[in-house]
Amino acid sequence: MSEFDHAPHTYLLTRTDTEAQRLDRLYGAWQANIKYLLHPAITVHDHACIADIGTGTASVIWLRDLSREVPSSCQPHGFDISAAMFPDRQILPPNVTLFEQDMLQPFPEQFLGHYDVVHVRLMIVALSSDHWAMGVQNLMTLLRPGGWLQWEDCAGHEATVHEPSSHEHRSKNARLYLDLFRKTAIDCGKKPKIAELMKIFQRSGLVTCQEHIHPLLEPEAREDLNFAVLEGVQNTLIAAFDSGHRKWIEAKADIAGARRAAETDLQQYHCWFTYNVHVVIGMSPP
Repeated sequence: MSEFDHAPHTYLLTRTDTEAQRLDRLYGAWQANIKYLLHPAITVHDHACIADIGTGTASVIWLRDLSREVPSSCQPHGFDISAAMFPDRQILPPNVTLFEQDMLQPFPEQFLGHYDVVHVRLMIVALSSDHWAMGVQNLMTLLRPGGWLQWEDCAGHEATVHEPSSHEHRSKNARLYLDLFRKTAIDCGKKPKIAELMKIFQRSGLVTCQEHIHPLLEPEAREDLNFAVLEGVQNTLIAAFDSGHRKWIEAKADIAGARRAAETDLQQYHCWFTYNVHVVIGMSPP
């Protein structure tokens, strides 16, 4: 039995400098399309406490950017199951503090009912969607009455290749690369049901729930998004292979070959990867 069979919240990627670079560029691509850090419906007062869950590296950038938008008297905290990708403390804004914490486990008492906003991003690689409801319930314990939960995620298995009409249906290798990712992720227990996230918010007792869907279409973000998908699929396949999921992959060299073929398609046919980002928000009952 692999680690994925009994730990559906296992991170399905490697924690490396390359992965940190990928997450940073993915963050840039998402922000170029979403265009906000906190949904405009969420207001932040001068002494707001804000928790970011799954901070890693890219969300440290989110915390950094947020600290520039909110008053310096606010308290942004970052939580991640592993500190392996936390940056040096010296590069963090002075009011940002980071903690190790599994979002599926009870939080220490000092954090319960402490936050005006709890922010979550990109749990598709960390949780099976069967555990999203558990995650929402646990994160709600952090909220003050009237506090907001904002969750941004995607359905990576729905990623597509966008092709100019002059090259339509030619990017066979890029599509095969996505298909290999899709099959492997599902085999590892990562079965995203992004359409369920809004319903989970509502069933959990959050009110004033909203869902906003952002297609990743901004031309300025295509290069970063292509890199993030190429690298992310490769890292996912390597992590799965190392854990014994080899139904469609016979050797690691096959993964590198599939990536090169997909990248050649992107360059030769001037196409790009795209998918939708879902932003769901809900308020803890006042």
